[in-house]
Amino acid sequence: FIFFCRKAPCPARSRRQRADFRFFSAEVSDTMPHSLAAPIVERPSFSRGPDGRTPYGVASYQKQIEDLKSDTSKNATMAKTATRRIDAAKSYMTAAATFGQIATVRQKESEFRVKQEEARQKEETLNLQKSFKIERQRFEAEWQRRAEEVDKQCKEHERVLAEVHQIATVASEKHIAAEQEGMRFKASSDLLSLQDTEKKLSGAHEFKDASEVATRSFKLKAIEEARFDRSKASYATKPREELAARQIAEMRSLQQKNHSLRVKVTREKEVAYEIFKQKYRNLEADLTHSHAIEFQSTIRPEISPLVQAHKSRSNTSSTFRGTLKYESLVGTKFDCAGVAALPDIPIEETRKLEGL
Repeated sequence: FIFFCRKAPCPARSRRQRADFRFFSAEVSDTMPHSLAAPIVERPSFSRGPDGRTPYGVASYQKQIEDLKSDTSKNATMAKTATRRIDAAKSYMTAAATFGQIATVRQKESEFRVKQEEARQKEETLNLQKSFKIERQRFEAEWQRRAEEVDKQCKEHERVLAEVHQIATVASEKHIAAEQEGMRFKASSDLLSLQDTEKKLSGAHEFKDASEVATRSFKLKAIEEARFDRSKASYATKPREELAARQIAEMRSLQQKNHSLRVKVTREKEVAYEIFKQKYRNLEADLTHSHAIEFQSTIRPEISPLVQAHKSRSNTSSTFRGTLKYESLVGTKFDCAGVAALPDIPIEETRKLEGL
């Protein structure tokens, strides 16, 4: 396999400008959990060994090559030791045929490795699609939780303000009732003058004139008392209207603030989703680029099967981007053993510690 080369062309760069993202419409198998609440029964470890790709030297093909080499060497030796020309020619022809078959077997082995590599790359792409769907579900659940929290806070603020308004209304009614209770009727100067004139006429025994003045006094008093009753009743109207207007304005202002908080969460989600999509676009481009590098030339072995130029390739290489991302979401990549699961300290070590 050809390892990473910085000068290799990147056929996936043009894909970064595409508006449609193929992970959005990717169909994921039914083996994935349909909800975040569904427990994952198995958490695979995705162990790929020293190198997760198709290894160099497939056993079946290598055995055929060794057998052909042995037959070629055997026929060549027989041709060299042959006493007859026809036997030597026949042995050399057989050796040439077996030697030519070695290249064919190697070509078949290379084609087999290419086929296996294509299947592996397809699986990596599918794992990246699965990762996108899982992380998309978690993304939606997280932002739904945030939106619900903001909505809950907004409703709580409105409830508290409604209670404050209710308390203020009760206090205002009590104040209005106390003010109305202290209001007393006060006669006008005209009414007082008529009443005084009535008393003087009555004292002077001018009863006819006193009767006329009394009639006028009673009429004026009735008019003034009706005016007082109306003013007393209208005294509570203005404070109530002003209080209601202030409360409506406060509630409207709070509702506008709550609406701005909801809109803020929605816009933050949109920005985060664009970043989320771009992240997977970058992962897709990285995966496609690394897969294209594998086929820049004929897949050939390293210097020796025992030599590994990149020992951590199966753990950090971009060609395993799909599996690495999928493993980080549902696998055991970041798992650690709990302290309760550790074995007990041996008795000998315990005694040594107690002796110290």
